Amino acid sequence: MHPSGSLVTVIFFFQACGALASNRNLIIKLNHGGSLEGIELKTETGRSFLGIPYAKAPVGELRFKSPVPYPGWEGQRSATEDGSSCTQAFALLADEGNEDCLFLNVYTPPLENITNSGLSVMVWYHGGAWFAGSNNHLFYGPEYILDHDIILITVNYRLGALGFLSSETLDCPGNFGLKDQVEALRWVKEHISSFGGNPNDVTIFGESAGGAS
Repeated sequence: MHPSGSLVTVIFFFQACGALASNRNLIIKLNHGGSLEGIELKTETGRSFLGIPYAKAPVGELRFKSPVPYPGWEGQRSATEDGSSCTQAFALLADEGNEDCLFLNVYTPPLENITNSGLSVMVWYHGGAWFAGSNNHLFYGPEYILDHDIILITVNYRLGALGFLSSETLDCPGNFGLKDQVEALRWVKEHISSFGGNPNDVTIFGESAGGAS
């Protein structure tokens, strides 16, 4: 009976150690000192980090202004759920979204597939005629991309009047949605190496309005 009990103890120990190691692989420390905890993907082999803020919420004095970089956070932040989509009104749907919407999602292959030189990075901008859409993982996930050892990033940006209204003055010059896209690229440049990506090997692509951006 004693050898059997010892075997169970040893197996439990190794299982626990494996779980701890796996959890550590899902925690990413960013340059500003804060960290993110993601989740292991179930349908694809890899990791996802969802709802990462790349700019301050464009509300109040920041509404109709260029995006301001997100300052970071202290401690560990959960990155297991999508951030809000941007405010939009679509004829076939009820009004939805939130002004606090400048979030991006990061999808990476398994940790063991990441090389010392860093993986190629692809940044996706969704379509929707600049007045609808989002980066929600249910619409734009990492299928097929992660099979090629590429890091995928999908980005929310301001839409409709909040993203593109212009008074042709300095108070409201317009194209804030496009400026959000540029700010997201700045975030990628600064932080993607923490996920195993190469900041000097970034390709942007998109569909419809996202491709035209």
